[in-house]
Amino acid sequence: MKLKDWLKQLGRGKSAEHELSDASVLDLIRYLENSELDCEGVFNMLDRYAEMDVRKEDAARLMPLVHSHLELCPECCDEYEALLDVLAKASHAPEN
Repeated sequence: MKLKDWLKQLGRGKSAEHELSDASVLDLIRYLENSELDCEGVFNMLDRYAEMDVRKEDAARLMPLVHSHLELCPECCDEYEALLDVLAKASHAPEN
């Protein structure tokens, strides 16, 4: 099955009035390939991602681009682990 046929079935059903052109499919593929966050973008969202994780929310599902970047980037993953460590220590620290 061609990608454009799969997308047509997924998005509009088999009886769609308009077919996706090959150019539209290629544009979609280019868009999806470039839908990544760089390290700076991840760093700017890392605190929210970590707080979701600490609250036992599904951070990977809620912020999939951050999750994907963390799986591929050891430097950002190290930052994330350090942040989780700080949050864990802060939650166990005695209050004054």
